[in-house]
Amino acid sequence: EFKTKSRSLSQRFKDMDPGRRIETVRGPIYTYKAPGALNLGDDPIFGVGGDLAFNWGYSNNGARIALSGGHLSDPYVDDDNTHGLGNNFVIDPKTGLNFDKAWSHEISNIQHCPIPRCKTVKMQGTDHGTGAHLISRPVYGNYAIYVAESLTMIPTSTKLDLVVPGQCID
Repeated sequence: EFKTKSRSLSQRFKDMDPGRRIETVRGPIYTYKAPGALNLGDDPIFGVGGDLAFNWGYSNNGARIALSGGHLSDPYVDDDNTHGLGNNFVIDPKTGLNFDKAWSHEISNIQHCPIPRCKTVKMQGTDHGTGAHLISRPVYGNYAIYVAESLTMIPTSTKLDLVVPGQCID
C-alpha cells in the first residue's frame, strides 16, 4: 500500500531530488514465488522484507528500487552497499547523470559487501557494466510491480486473461 495514493509510478521515479523515499507501508500486499524457486535468501526482493524504497541515492550511488528490510546506506556514505533493482555506482543520484557506465548494474543480489573491504559485488545475469568488482551470477527470475486502486486480481503472465485471485498478507 502506497503512503501517498495520488502519485503514479512515473511521478515516483521522476522524484530523484531529494529521492530516498520509502513509498509503501506494511510490506507487500501480495507476492508470488514460483514453485521450486531457488536463491531466495539473497534475492533483492524476496530475500529481505519491508517496504519499497525508490530512488535510494547515497553519495555517488543509487538504487531505483530497494526494500527497507535490506541495507539502506546513509546519504553521504560511499559504501556501494544498497542492493536492489536498477543500481548504479558513480552517478549523481539526484539527476541520474551517469559518470561511468562501467558501474551500472540492473539486479544486485543482497549481500553485505561495503567498499573498500569487498572486492566482488554479485549481480544477477550479465546486464551490468564492466566494473572490476561486478561479478555475474545466475538470473533468479522475473520481477513485476503492480499498482492498483484495489486488490482484486493480479496478472501472472503477459496474457491479461490469466489471473490469480488476490490475497492479502496479514
